[in-house]
Amino acid sequence: MKQTKQPSGAGPKNGKSKIRLSKDATRLVSLCDSAVDAGSRTEQQFWADKIEVLATELIDRGNDDALEAALEHTHQHNTPAHEILVSSCEAVAETCRFDVNGEIRQALLISIPLVVWSKYLIPAGQISDAAIAPIRTHLFGHILGHDVALCINPFLYAIDHLPRGFSDTRKLLKLMADAASTGGTAAIDYFKLGGAAELPADVRFILAVVVAKRGDPFFQWQEVEDDAGKNSRADCLDRWNKQSRAHLAALVPGCEFDAGLPNAFFANCRESDLRVRPHSLGSVVSGMATLLDTPAAGMAAVVAGVGEGQIDEYRVSITRKGQNDVLNGVVWPLYGEEDDDTNPSPRHAIEALLKDHKLGEVTLLDGVLPPEYCDDCGAPLFYNHDGEAVHAEMPEDVDHPTTHFH
Repeated sequence: MKQTKQPSGAGPKNGKSKIRLSKDATRLVSLCDSAVDAGSRTEQQFWADKIEVLATELIDRGNDDALEAALEHTHQHNTPAHEILVSSCEAVAETCRFDVNGEIRQALLISIPLVVWSKYLIPAGQISDAAIAPIRTHLFGHILGHDVALCINPFLYAIDHLPRGFSDTRKLLKLMADAASTGGTAAIDYFKLGGAAELPADVRFILAVVVAKRGDPFFQWQEVEDDAGKNSRADCLDRWNKQSRAHLAALVPGCEFDAGLPNAFFANCRESDLRVRPHSLGSVVSGMATLLDTPAAGMAAVVAGVGEGQIDEYRVSITRKGQNDVLNGVVWPLYGEEDDDTNPSPRHAIEALLKDHKLGEVTLLDGVLPPEYCDDCGAPLFYNHDGEAVHAEMPEDVDHPTTHFH
């Protein structure tokens, strides 16, 4: 979500009610404020260590509520403090240290990300040992450091399957770290993960945990003695794509996909969210043209900036050209520092994509519109050409799958 900077101690923005903070959440906020005000890197590290100690205690107790309250409070009042807290919570959830026969080792939860789009159902679920084996080999060959242990889950995760919250993420990390360090397998009941949403474009992940001696590199791009011997991230990604693509393609038959760099869990979640947006919108436009048996020139779009006081996301409605009924819609969330002052702006990126797909008409609604949702089903409402928030519904005479939202 896009954030705006406000000084520490400012009142709630946009008229939001004051958040009630527990003792632990209040302590977290205070520590993060102190880290922002630090006058040196040494002092900042002092506060960062205390933040991570407290965050670890809360996450290990399963107290995500205190973390979420502190995150929401800092998001409203102090963006630099919020960024410090997000970084600390993610670090605690995706990394841990433990002792093996008197030697400290460190573990990192990583993912192999795939941005996938297709006219057909995007696969998810368990992966055979035969399919995992070459992927594991290429991880060691092109991505991972030369003295690490690895536990890789034989499961293609959809977003719905990923651990919920920091506590569940850390539990999974520890389970897999133990398996990696002992050469065993992680005891995970994949059947409990359930199904995946049917979307025309989505993200899939393979999760793994890498274990290394304390201070040793996890990745090959960290293994640098001098500049001449450096493996860059781009070099590693290039070799990874060339060597592993055929094996990854076998996991998503009938689909187009982009493979991202195997990297830390939270970083890849954010990166994949960004990369899937244009494919989500493009897939919906192409799918609508097929379902309606109408060329793209016979369709139209409405682009609305939505949020509470600032644009947190764009909602793109799809209609027939010259008509006002919203037939489908796509949510285009904003992340980090994205806003309409960036170049290109998110609005311009959406416009350019719709132009590339040759839609017959595009309406751009001015201002910041409220994020309306359906009272009955909770689905996001989309704006028609008149600026009214309505439910996206396909015509009754069209044989269509369930409306897709991302």
